[in-house]
Amino acid sequence: MLNRLRAEVNLVLANLRLYWVNNLVGLFVDVVYFYAILVAVRAVVQDALPNTSSLVLIYAALQLFLGFYVSIAFILREDAVQGTLEHLALARGGLVRQVLLRAGVLGALVLIQTSLILTVLLLLTGQRLTFAPWWPLGLIPLVIAALGLSLAMGALALYFRQISSFYTLVQFLLIPYFLSFTQWQPYMVYLPLAPTAHAMRLSLSGQPVPLDVYLVAFLQGLLLLLIGSFLLLRLYALVRRRGLLGRY
Repeated sequence: MLNRLRAEVNLVLANLRLYWVNNLVGLFVDVVYFYAILVAVRAVVQDALPNTSSLVLIYAALQLFLGFYVSIAFILREDAVQGTLEHLALARGGLVRQVLLRAGVLGALVLIQTSLILTVLLLLTGQRLTFAPWWPLGLIPLVIAALGLSLAMGALALYFRQISSFYTLVQFLLIPYFLSFTQWQPYMVYLPLAPTAHAMRLSLSGQPVPLDVYLVAFLQGLLLLLIGSFLLLRLYALVRRRGLLGRY
């Protein structure tokens, strides 16, 4: 297991080294993207502009969620294009375990990149944050929920192969949905992913998270993780049984 983990880390580092220009431009685009959103929000709601620090934190939550959300389907698609998907299936432990291992390494990279983007945005906007001592706990529900949806999207990618348009559609739907959480209302605790984003925003701004909100967020994330795992295992068995994996 340690050797495979080391190999996945080396693979990610090699990609970062070889394609550093593309990765650097990607970080720049994320920062510009936020400014475009900030300008749009100011133009639309001049009289009721949410706190800038809240917008930055919610955008960071969106970035973190999308980074995890696309990871597993991205792994499957890249290996399918390179012709190495069957090699993953033949790895010790099988395809699912290997994909989860690689997703964990990519998840760590997403956390680092999101932290860099958040730092740059705070410097550019002149905002300051007071982290709660337990702030990592505020990230856990969001990461679990994103991983669960990522597993579900990976399952769809195994069977339907190309789902990039679906990803784009969901991404644009999530932008206004996440930004609406800057104006938190009690009823939002029942909305999917709302309490997870709210818990992250509170923990990174030094505010206490209500226990009921955190429990709902954690249970939502756990439910999505179980559903995603079930779908990936079932559809992986289906494509193997039908011989579709080799004809991706």
